[in-house]
Amino acid sequence: MEAPFVAARLSTVETGSMTSCSLYLSTAGGDWDQTRSLAVAAERLGYRAVWLMDNTAGWAGAPHETPLLEPWAAIPALAEATDRIALGTLATPPGRRHPAILARQIATADRISGGRVELTMGAGDEPQMYELMGQPLLEPGRRIDQMVEEMTIMRGLWTQPRTTYHGSFYDITDGVCEPKPEAPIPLWIPLAWGRRRMPSVIAKWADGFSVAPHLAPAAMVRSQIERVQRACEDIGRDPASLLSNRLVGVTLTDTAVEPTEAKRRLLATADARTRQVMDAVGQYWRDILHPQWPDDVPAVYTFEDFYDVTEFHCVGTPEQVAEQILAGVSELGIAEVVVWPHGMLRSWEPACVAAQADLVERFALEVMPLLEG
Repeated sequence: MEAPFVAARLSTVETGSMTSCSLYLSTAGGDWDQTRSLAVAAERLGYRAVWLMDNTAGWAGAPHETPLLEPWAAIPALAEATDRIALGTLATPPGRRHPAILARQIATADRISGGRVELTMGAGDEPQMYELMGQPLLEPGRRIDQMVEEMTIMRGLWTQPRTTYHGSFYDITDGVCEPKPEAPIPLWIPLAWGRRRMPSVIAKWADGFSVAPHLAPAAMVRSQIERVQRACEDIGRDPASLLSNRLVGVTLTDTAVEPTEAKRRLLATADARTRQVMDAVGQYWRDILHPQWPDDVPAVYTFEDFYDVTEFHCVGTPEQVAEQILAGVSELGIAEVVVWPHGMLRSWEPACVAAQADLVERFALEVMPLLEG
């Protein structure tokens, strides 16, 4: 079985060795001028893609009024501001938008960009993201069912003159999407703790998988990748046809540090709001995802566990960060690093939002050359 849609636009991402870097922008603060400036800088500095968060509110514990840009409104504008860089979401969940409307939004954005749009589809996020929009929060298995229906409908609309689909969530008769995308839209699916269904969904549907930020230990990542590879083999797909990336928190220092101790200091200096937010996120992940965790992951989540369980975060000088990325990305056979300035923990803090531009440039100039070859 061939990969569903390995598009030519993904030729710069190779399987089996790290070949490129992308940039993740949480859009925290909702600052459009800064988001546009960062995307333009990322293109100039050689990043392959810019990924935007697709949240409707701050994470659990954060103020509901946390400003966030609507990604599928921002992406066409970023397309006008740039010429070459790929643009997409990481990740769009099921139920947030009707798939027929989303298919048209993405197709239009792809036309505006000249064929540079990519899509990451996840299986959903935290309860408040749905509750604040008046949308139902389904249990995880049903969210996966809904995601599969949405991918079926969107791929049909992008490739067929008319699309008819009758499912549990959506009913479409003779649906039309014109103009269609300039080229097939690359589809990424996050790889997290789910061990039962998601590896099979990735094998059947995805051009690539994106190792989720809350999957930190290398042994867990390796185990999940092996599950995906077996799922590919089960349906006759070459596992090597599946692309991959990993979201990586990055903090750069001027002098050498001991990484574990440096992460402890980051935790110790987090402000009270950050601690409250991440404690709430940890509570959610523990309650919802713990049944899927491997036995060697602690059932009791505390703030101090953050970098051990929840986020793969690289901290140190450019040389140290490059070494950590090579160990946690390329040595696991992952093809692309997605740089998250300051990572999940600190990206919401105003000082870190303001400092994103410096980190984006410094990573490109001082770390990227160390990752080549």
